[in-house]
Amino acid sequence: MAAIYSGIHLKLKNPRTPWPDKLKLARFAWISTQCLLPNKEQVLFDWTSHALTGFYNKKVEVPPEVVEGLWSYLDDIIHSRKLHNVLSQGKTVSLRFTIAQMINERISECTSGLSSVSLHTVLNCCSGILTSPVLSVTYTANYELLVELLARLCGLSSMQLRQQKCEEPLSLKVFEVLLVVFSTYLTVQKQQANSNRVFSQVTAKLLQPLLLLRHLLNTRVWTEKDDVKIRQNLSKEIRTKVDAVLQSALFISDHLQSYKEELLPSEDEAGARKSHAGKGLLGPVKMILSKLCIQGDSNEERVLFYAVKSNSLPLLFKFALDSFFKGGEHKLVAFHLMTKLVTALGFTDELDIEKTFSASNWGLTLLALENLLNSCLAGDIYNVAVDKIQHKEVQFNFYRKLARLLFNNAQVSIPAWYRCLKSLLTLNHHILEPDLDELLSAVWVDADNMEIRIRKASEALVSAVLQTYAKLRQLPKLFEELLDVICRPAADELRPALLSVTIQKSLSQCLLDTPPSQNLEICWLILKRIQSYLLPHMGEQMQDLALKVFSMSLLLNAVLFSFKTLDNSTPVPIAKQTQNLMEEMLNVVTKLLKQFEENLVTEEKIQDVALLLTHTWVEVDTLFQIHCFRYTSQHVTTSLVERALTLKNIEDHDITPLGKLLQKLLALHKLKMNLLKSSTVTSDEDSTNRKLLAQFIVSKQEFLVQLNSTDQIWDLQLCSINSNTYMPARWFLIASNFPLIVPYLAQKDISNLADFMVVSLLESFRAAGNNLENTGVSLSLISRQLLESQVLCELPGMYSALIKCIIKAFFALLDPSHVHLISPSFLKPCAEMSMDVEDGETSVTPSLKRLKAISEEILNSIKLRSSVPLSKTKVDSFLSLLKVTRILNGYAMTPEDYSEVFLCLFMMTVCVQCDESVELSDAIGLLRELFSVMTALLMVTNSITILKIIHGSSLLEATMTFLFTRCNEAFLRGVDGPTWSSLLQSVQDFIQTLIQLIIDRKSSMCINLEKFTSFMVKSNSAAGVLTVDAEISKGGLCILQLHLVTLSTLCKELIVTLGKSKQLDGTLTHLLEMATSVIEPAIQSVLMGKGSGVLRQSFSVEVVTVMLKSELGRVCHLVQRRPEEDGLVKISRMSFYRSFFQQILKELFPSPRPMDFLVSSINYLCAFYTAAKKIKAEDLGEIHAEILRSIHALLSGSWMSVSEMKELEGAIKELLDQLMEDCTEEQFHLLLMILRDGLVVSKVEEGHHTEILSAVTLTKLLACCLFPEHCSKAFWLITPQFISILIFVIKESSKQPLLTRALTIPTLEALTVLLRQGETKLSNPHHVVMVLGAVQFVPLDSHSMEEYHAAFEAIHEVLFAVILCYPQVMLKAFPIFLNCFYRLVSSVMHEGRQKGETDRACEKDKEYLLKCAMLVERMYTHIGSVAEDFTVMSSFMVAQYVSALQRVTLQPEIKAHLTEGIYCVLDRCVEQDIKFLNTTLQMGVKEVFSELYSSYTHYHKSQRQGEEKYTV
Repeated sequence: MAAIYSGIHLKLKNPRTPWPDKLKLARFAWISTQCLLPNKEQVLFDWTSHALTGFYNKKVEVPPEVVEGLWSYLDDIIHSRKLHNVLSQGKTVSLRFTIAQMINERISECTSGLSSVSLHTVLNCCSGILTSPVLSVTYTANYELLVELLARLCGLSSMQLRQQKCEEPLSLKVFEVLLVVFSTYLTVQKQQANSNRVFSQVTAKLLQPLLLLRHLLNTRVWTEKDDVKIRQNLSKEIRTKVDAVLQSALFISDHLQSYKEELLPSEDEAGARKSHAGKGLLGPVKMILSKLCIQGDSNEERVLFYAVKSNSLPLLFKFALDSFFKGGEHKLVAFHLMTKLVTALGFTDELDIEKTFSASNWGLTLLALENLLNSCLAGDIYNVAVDKIQHKEVQFNFYRKLARLLFNNAQVSIPAWYRCLKSLLTLNHHILEPDLDELLSAVWVDADNMEIRIRKASEALVSAVLQTYAKLRQLPKLFEELLDVICRPAADELRPALLSVTIQKSLSQCLLDTPPSQNLEICWLILKRIQSYLLPHMGEQMQDLALKVFSMSLLLNAVLFSFKTLDNSTPVPIAKQTQNLMEEMLNVVTKLLKQFEENLVTEEKIQDVALLLTHTWVEVDTLFQIHCFRYTSQHVTTSLVERALTLKNIEDHDITPLGKLLQKLLALHKLKMNLLKSSTVTSDEDSTNRKLLAQFIVSKQEFLVQLNSTDQIWDLQLCSINSNTYMPARWFLIASNFPLIVPYLAQKDISNLADFMVVSLLESFRAAGNNLENTGVSLSLISRQLLESQVLCELPGMYSALIKCIIKAFFALLDPSHVHLISPSFLKPCAEMSMDVEDGETSVTPSLKRLKAISEEILNSIKLRSSVPLSKTKVDSFLSLLKVTRILNGYAMTPEDYSEVFLCLFMMTVCVQCDESVELSDAIGLLRELFSVMTALLMVTNSITILKIIHGSSLLEATMTFLFTRCNEAFLRGVDGPTWSSLLQSVQDFIQTLIQLIIDRKSSMCINLEKFTSFMVKSNSAAGVLTVDAEISKGGLCILQLHLVTLSTLCKELIVTLGKSKQLDGTLTHLLEMATSVIEPAIQSVLMGKGSGVLRQSFSVEVVTVMLKSELGRVCHLVQRRPEEDGLVKISRMSFYRSFFQQILKELFPSPRPMDFLVSSINYLCAFYTAAKKIKAEDLGEIHAEILRSIHALLSGSWMSVSEMKELEGAIKELLDQLMEDCTEEQFHLLLMILRDGLVVSKVEEGHHTEILSAVTLTKLLACCLFPEHCSKAFWLITPQFISILIFVIKESSKQPLLTRALTIPTLEALTVLLRQGETKLSNPHHVVMVLGAVQFVPLDSHSMEEYHAAFEAIHEVLFAVILCYPQVMLKAFPIFLNCFYRLVSSVMHEGRQKGETDRACEKDKEYLLKCAMLVERMYTHIGSVAEDFTVMSSFMVAQYVSALQRVTLQPEIKAHLTEGIYCVLDRCVEQDIKFLNTTLQMGVKEVFSELYSSYTHYHKSQRQGEEKYTV
C-alpha cells in the first residue's frame, strides 16, 4: 500500500496528469498518513509554489478553478494542525520567496480591481505566514519584500476607505491582516542595522501610502454598516502603528545631524558638515516633502493629496519634536524645520502665496498652520531673548511674515484663522502689535455677523488680547487703538454689537486685575473721545457719528461697571482722580440733557447715549458715595434722573427700546434712593412717589402686547436690545427687582403681572424644545426661574395673585355652564359668600365658608356622577398648567390659597372627563398627572388645612368611588399593563399620603380610618368582583386591583402607627383584622389565576407581604398586652403563608425574573422569617438554611448583572439582618461554607464570575450586619482571610478588562466596607497594606467613561477608607498610598485634558469626569484638614500634582476642582516645604509650580485671610 502511495510525487511532476487530479493527489498526500514522501511538507510546499509560479509566469496553463484551489490548498496547509505539530517538533520547513512575491502581486491586483483569485484566501495565506515564527522568515529575511507588502496592503485599505459611497462594507480581513503586517514590520524595522536604508525605504515606498491611510481613517464618516471591530479597535490600533513606523524611521537620533546640516544656515554648522560628510542622509526634509507635495491627475485627487499633506505636516513636526527636542535642545533646528513645513503648505520662502495655491484649500491650510504653531508653543522652541540676542530675531521675523500673510489673506469665515492669530499672540504679543488696529477691526469692531463656531473663535481671540494686555499692564494702549478703530469712517449700522457676553466677562475680569490708575486712564480716554466727537457736532444730523458715540458710551459703561469700586481704603490720589472723572462726565451728561430739553437734538442714538450716560453716572456716583467717605457727591442725582425721565422731546413713539429700558432703570434707581431715606416714618408724598415709580417701571400697557416672541433670546447686554429683545429685557428688569417693585403696585397691576407670568410659563411648556443658550434669557425662562426661586414666596400678595390666575386658567379650559352645575361656589367671589353667613356662624370666615361649600358640591357631584367634558385640543394646555402647578411651593401658600388649589385639582380629577376625541393613553396620563400633583401638595405643612374643610375619610371615599365608577364605565377597556400600572402607582401614592396626613393630624383619626376601612370592606362594587366565580371582566379586574392596592396601602400605614399608643393599638389591630379578612379571598382569587394578565408579577407578593406584616402587628400587640402568652400566640393563616413561602423559593432563582418581583419576594422572605421566629416555629433552622441557600443561588445566577445585584442589596441587607440577629453556630458555619465555596480564585479563569460576585456581595453585606457576640468574633477573626482572597480576585480579574465592571469594582467595594467596618477589629496593619497594593492592579483605561468613573470611585473610596480609619498604618505605607493616589490624579488629568473638536466628549461623559475631579478634590481637602498627621505628605503630593499638570492642558472645569483641592494641601505646606519644592523640581515643572503658588497666594490665601473685593 505504501508503495502505491509513494508514486504520488512522480504523478504531481508528470505534465500529462490533469491539474484537477494533481490537486486531488496533493490534498490526499497532505492528509494521508500512509503516503510516504521524504520531507513531505517541504515537497508539497515546493510543488504548490512551483505550480503557482509557473501559472503566473505564463509557463504552464492552469484552469482558473485549479488556481483558486491551489491558493486554498496553500491556505489549508499553512493553517493546519499537522503543520503546527511538525514545526513545534523542531522540523524545518521553508517557503520560497516567490510565494511572498505572488501574495504581494495578488494584493496589488485587488487594489487595481483585476483580481483573479479570492482576496480572502490570499490574505489568509499572508496572515498564516506572518503569524508562524518559522514561515515568517520568508518576509522577515527580505526587508524590501516586507516593505512592498505593507505598501500594497495600505493601498488596498485606502482604496476601500475611499469608496465611502459604495454599498459594499469594509473588509474586516483586510484590516486584521494589515495590523498583523504592521506588527511584523515594526519588529523587523527595529532590527535593521542601517538606519539610512530604513529611511530611504520608508520615504520612497511607505510614506505616502501610510499618511494617506491615516488620513482616510481619521476623516472617514463611520456608519452602521462598517464593522464595529474596525470602527472601534482596528482603526485606532492601525493609526498607532502608522505613527510608530513613521517616528521610528524618519526621526531617530542618528539622523539629527543630517537634519541640522540641511536646516541650519551654513555658518552655524560649518564644522559639523566637515566632520559628518558622507555619513548621513542628504536632505532628509527635502526627501520627505518631495513625497508629500505630489500633485494628483484629477481635481479630486489634488484635493485629497492636499488634505493628506496638510494633515500630515503637523503630525511629522510633532514626531520630530518628540524625538529630537524633548530636553529643550536644538530649538533652532526645530524652528527651521517648522518653516520648511509651513512653506510646504503652498507658500514661498517669503511667505507669499504660490501661483498654484487654490483658495479652496485655506480651511485645511489654516488648520495645519494652527497645529504647527500649537506644537511650537508646546515644545517651547521660541525664546524671545535668545532669538533676539543670539539669532538676530530670525524667529520673530518669520512670525511677523506669517502674521502679515494672515492679515493680507484674511479668512474671517474660518475659525482656524482666529486660532492661528491667537497662537501668534501667545508666542509673543509683539508679533501682532504692529497690526493691532487691523486685528481689532477684523475680529472685533468690524466683524461681520457670524455663525456660532466663528463667533466663539473670534471672541476667544479678543479675550486673549484683553488678557495679554492686562497682564502686560498695557490696557490703556489697547483701548487707545480700539477707540481709533471705532472712530474710523465705516457703515456703523452694519457693525456688530461691540460687547458680547464672552468679551464682557473677559473685560470685567481684566479690569478687576488692573491697577485703578490705569482703569481711570481708560475712562478718561473714552470720555475725551466722546467729548471730541459728540459735543462739537451736536446740531448735525449724523447717524454714523451717533452710532460711534453710542459704541463708546457702551464701552464706558462696561468699564465703569467692571473695575473695583472706591472704598474707605482707596488712596487719596485715586479718589481725587475719580472725583475729577465723575465731574467731567457729569458735564457731558448735563450738556446732552440740555440739548434735548431745548429741542436741539432729535437723533435716536444720541437719545440712547444721553440716557445711557445718565444711568451710568447716577449708579456709579451712588455706589462711590456709599462706599468711600473720601468721595464727595455732587448731589445732583435726583435732579438728573428727573430730567432724564421728563425729557420734553422724548415721546413714547420716538423712544427706542433701549431708551425705554434705560428710563425704567433710572426710575428703579430713584425708587431705591427713596427707599434708602433714613426717615423711620414714610410720608404720604414718599408713598405716592414710590407707587408712581413702580407703575412706571411695570407699565401695564406694555403687558397688553401679545406674547408673540416668548422664546426671543436676550443675551443680557444693553447693546443687543431692540424691538425683538425689549420684552425679555424689560421682564428681566422687573423680575430681578420684584421685592422692590411689587409692594408699591396696585392689586390690578399685580394681577396683570401674574396673568403675564402664567401665559409666558404656558408658552414655555408648550414649546417643543428649548434651545436657550446658558448666557441668554427669554420671557418663559425668566418666568420659570422666578417661579422656582424663593423670591415669590416672600411676596404673599403676588404669590396669591399667581395662584388665582392659575386656577382661573384651569377653569378657562372648561365650559362655564358645566362648571356652574357642578360647583357654582367656585365661580363666586368671597364677597358674595359673606352675605350668606348665618348668625350662628360668625366665627366662620367667608373664604372658609366658600371652600366648605365647594367641597360639599364636589362630593355631591361624585354621588350624582356629574362630569365636565374636556376636548382633545385642551389636553396639552391642561398638562402645561399642571406642570406649572407642580412647581408651586406649597409651603409659601396661604391656607385659603392652598385649599383652593387642592380643591381645584381634586375637582379636575373627579369631575373632568376627556371626551371620545382624546386617546385613552392621554386621558390616563392626565389623570396620573393630577394624582401626582395632588400627592406633592399633600406633603407640605399647609396640607393639614384641607382636613379642616373636608373630612379625610370623605376625600378617600370620594376618590375610590370615582375610580370604581370609571372602571365600571369601561373607561379602562383598552388600557395596557404598563399604562394601568403607572396610574395605579400614582393613585396608591395619593392614598398613602392622605392616610399619613390623617394619622399625623391625630384629630378624629380613628373615626376617619374606621369609616374608610368600613367603606372599603362594604364596597358593593369590590364585593361583587370578589364573589364572582366566573371569569372577571376587564373593569372588574381593575376594581379588584384597586381594592387590593388601597387596602394594602391602608394596612401599611396602620402597621407603622402600631405601638405609638396602647389605647390606639386596639382600634388599629381591629382595623387590620377587618382589612386582611377582605384581602385574603381577593388575593386567593388572584393566585388562582384570575386577572393574571393585567396584574404585575410582583403584585400578589406585595399584597401577601402586607397581610403577613398585618398579622405580625396584631400578634405583637397581643404579646404586649399579655406577655405570658409570648410563644403561644399563633398566626391564623400561617399554613397559607408557608405554602406561599415555598412557592417563592421555587420561583426565585431558576430563571430571570423582573426586578420588582425579586425585591418583593426578598421582602416577603424577611417578613416570613420574622413571623416564624415570633411564633417559634419548629423548623426555624430549616427555614433559615433554605432562605440563605436561595439568596446565594439567586445572586449566583448567570443572568444576574452587576446593576441588578446593586438594586437587590438593600432588600438582601434587611433580610440578612433578620437572619443574623439570633444566628446559631451551625447556621453561621453554613454561611461560612457558602462563602468558602464561592470565594475560589480559580473560578475567575474558569468563567464562573457570578458565583464569585455572589460571595463577594454577601461578604460586603455581612460586614454591616449585627451578629451575636460569638459569631461576630469568629467573623472578624477570619476577615483577614477574606481580605486576602478578595485581593487575589482583584489581581486575577484585573487581567481581563471585560471583568472590571463585572467583578473587580464590586470586589473593591467589598474591601472598602470591610476596612470601614473593621476599623476597631482589624489589628494587623499588614492586611491594610495588602489592600493598597491590590488597588494598583485595577485598570483605569476603560473605553466607557461610565466604567472609568466607577473604577475611579472604587479606588478612591478604598484610599479614603484607609486614610480615614487607619491613619497610623497609612503613615507607614506612605509611598504605596502616594503612588495609588498619584495614579488617580494623573489619570483624571489625562482624561480631562483639552481635546480637539473631533475628540470632544458628550455631556454625560463630562459629568462623569467632573465627578472624578471632585473626588480628587475631596481627598486633597481631607488631607489638608488633617495635615498635622500627614505633614510629610503635603510637599510630595504637591510635587506629584505639578509634575502631572506640566504634561497636559486641563479643561477649565476639571482644573477648577483640582486646583481648589491642591490649595488645601498648600495651606499645610510651611516655608521649608516651598523652598524644598523650588530646589528639587525640574525646570519645566518648577515653572508650573511657581504659577500655581502665585495663584494660590493671590486668590486662595488672600481669600482665607478675609480680603474682600467689591465691584459695581
